[in-house]
Amino acid sequence: MKIFIAFGYNPRDAWIQQMVFPLVKAFGSDVLSGEEMQGERLSDGVLERIAESDALIAFTTRRDPLENGNWTTHKWVQQELATAIGAQKKLLAEVRENGVDPQVGLDGDRQRIAYDEAKRDECLVEIVKTIGRWHQTVLVDLQLLPQKFIDDVRPLLRNPRLKCEYMLMEKGRESGPHKATIQPIKGGLFLTAANVPREAMIRVFVEVDEKNWSSDYESVSSIGIKLY
Repeated sequence: MKIFIAFGYNPRDAWIQQMVFPLVKAFGSDVLSGEEMQGERLSDGVLERIAESDALIAFTTRRDPLENGNWTTHKWVQQELATAIGAQKKLLAEVRENGVDPQVGLDGDRQRIAYDEAKRDECLVEIVKTIGRWHQTVLVDLQLLPQKFIDDVRPLLRNPRLKCEYMLMEKGRESGPHKATIQPIKGGLFLTAANVPREAMIRVFVEVDEKNWSSDYESVSSIGIKLY
């Protein structure tokens, strides 16, 4: 697993490199960051690293004081988090320091971890728990079948009204729907589902205009899933 760490490049946030980077590596994951490419706007290199990452942890820590007693945070960290949300990455966590202006919040599905400088150990424990949960899930690549479905949907892939979602079922409990994108890859059409529990079942729904297709629940270990 590749985890992108978005953080402030200043002495006050040096603990992130010193403590969080080793934690990520201890789980067997690779650390990606944009520390040597920082700036007010994200470089292509940073965007590429976020795109290739499987997960992202963003540290929205204090930067400049505001008149109302709150603090700003780092623009590039906000941009990196927004990029991951826009890319619909499923494994996201924001570590937000107390006092950071709540108005800098972003819409998007992600975990929020509270950070108090005086209780850094508690924050580190929550980060460990989060990374541990991520490693208990899998990234599922499913081929969408049968050939009739492929023939019907392939001409519609550029249609902005085409919608693909999936539901998960684990121990009899459903979750979702989760958004997904259908990708044409040599050999057929595929869907990638992230943050899927290893023991879960998955069901896929596709619709456009008045047409719709759905599958039954299948094991996430299945190579392909049939839609009718």
